[in-house]
Amino acid sequence: MSQKTKVASDINSAKQAITDAPILSLIRNRHAELWHANRMLGGYEACRLVDNCAARLEDLQYVDDRAWIMLNQIHAILGLEETDDPGKPYMGFFAAIDPNDPIVEEICILTDELRTAMDRVRELRQEDCESRLSF
Repeated sequence: MSQKTKVASDINSAKQAITDAPILSLIRNRHAELWHANRMLGGYEACRLVDNCAARLEDLQYVDDRAWIMLNQIHAILGLEETDDPGKPYMGFFAAIDPNDPIVEEICILTDELRTAMDRVRELRQEDCESRLSF
């Protein structure tokens, strides 16, 4: 790889990290809370999903396709999208939570924060794409 290509690649990686900062920041700052909420709603399999996603984001410093899939899966668990399927374990985990438990409010907050971060990254990527096309 030539020096010029390497510099261009480094610039693109830096831009990607900037546009993906809302998710990187959320996962870094709220990892423990996301882990705990996912354990409550999906057991340790869901926790591994959070850990694997966090490790991937830490290594890459941007959100690739695999990380997006994991983030969508985490959001689906937090958003209770899987709790109505008796063939999946999530129904039992959700049913075991007392509606008055403070974790319910925390899960709602985390769900909103994750969705907001994902939406913001999509917006930033769209703006970046549009600015590149305008040149």
